[in-house]
Amino acid sequence: MEKGIIFFCSAFAILSLTACGDIKENDSIADQLDSSVGKEIASNAQTTEKVKKKVFTDFIYDVSSRFNVIKKGDLDKARAFSDFIGEEHAQRIVSYKYLNVTILGKNQPPSVKEITHNGILTTAQTNLLQSLDYSTNVFIEAGYVEKNIETGHLEDSHSTPYLTIVPEKQATYMNGKAALMKYLKDNSEHARTNVEAGKLRPAKLFFTVTKDGAIENVNLDRSSGYPLVDDTMIELITKTSNAWQPAENAKGEKVGQELVVSFGLMGC
Repeated sequence: MEKGIIFFCSAFAILSLTACGDIKENDSIADQLDSSVGKEIASNAQTTEKVKKKVFTDFIYDVSSRFNVIKKGDLDKARAFSDFIGEEHAQRIVSYKYLNVTILGKNQPPSVKEITHNGILTTAQTNLLQSLDYSTNVFIEAGYVEKNIETGHLEDSHSTPYLTIVPEKQATYMNGKAALMKYLKDNSEHARTNVEAGKLRPAKLFFTVTKDGAIENVNLDRSSGYPLVDDTMIELITKTSNAWQPAENAKGEKVGQELVVSFGLMGC
């Protein structure tokens, strides 16, 4: 009887140890599964987060005048079309057909078109150009016959310089253009989240740096197609008020200057 009890107790102890071992093993497997599942969930969450917060980076910035610049002093001295295209190009021109000066603006632009054979500005065209103020955009077009430098043949052609009149010393961001570009990019990142390249459009934002270095007349000329991006750019430029060195004329007097922020995709 005593031996039977001892045998029963021994058997029970062995079964208990085996059961505990199985439980620990199952717990270990469960822990491994939980850890694996947890890592997978975390990985999926990170992937989702990356997709969710994809920031469009191919975002073109430029802060400059609207077109190629010409200083007011140089414009006042212009007397011929060659003053706008350079002597090298002008030497290829054999004869002119017409010369057109057009002021670009929101209202009906004034235009003076003349028939000419020498590319010389007329008195009316010269007076018009000299009457223009800073930040005015002007379109000068000439039709002519020129000599092809490769074939030597005479060909009909035309040229259309687009120019923006700027002061002798242009307005500059106090920390430099590179710092301004970085400021715009870093602080517009949230607005560029999930922006689709196929829907983004070239955009232009006009603003004026006053003679006191303040920002005025902030105007969205062309939308990017994303209102949040547009509004963010307007806000960021407005916040740079008093962080500019104003433009100066030939006399060293402070003057206002209009500049343009180009953003979105590259465009004209």
